[in-house]
Amino acid sequence: MTNKWLWAGICVVLGGLQAWDSGVLRADATIQALVATALLLPVAALLMTERYELRAGAVAAAFVLLTIGRVVSSVPLPTLHIVAFIPAVLIFFSKVVTDRVPGTSS
Repeated sequence: MTNKWLWAGICVVLGGLQAWDSGVLRADATIQALVATALLLPVAALLMTERYELRAGAVAAAFVLLTIGRVVSSVPLPTLHIVAFIPAVLIFFSKVVTDRVPGTSS
């Protein structure tokens, strides 16, 4: 992945827009913090490690946090899981490209 900061920024912006569209701002501060953590966890993994397993684990943890937030929230958050979809796709395709292109494996 050539420009991690660009991809991290895209994940934060698109994830933040999706969280806003889901109605997170109407939820309690605890739910907002949970969603913010879920949004930043895969981004931190993307920036801090090259290991696919850690990045995939961060996305899985984000999905769990978003599920908990959606279940616990008193405000309906219908499309909240899409927040984790963007980093999941990015991390999955970075693994596919790394495995397919010679000389790019870590």
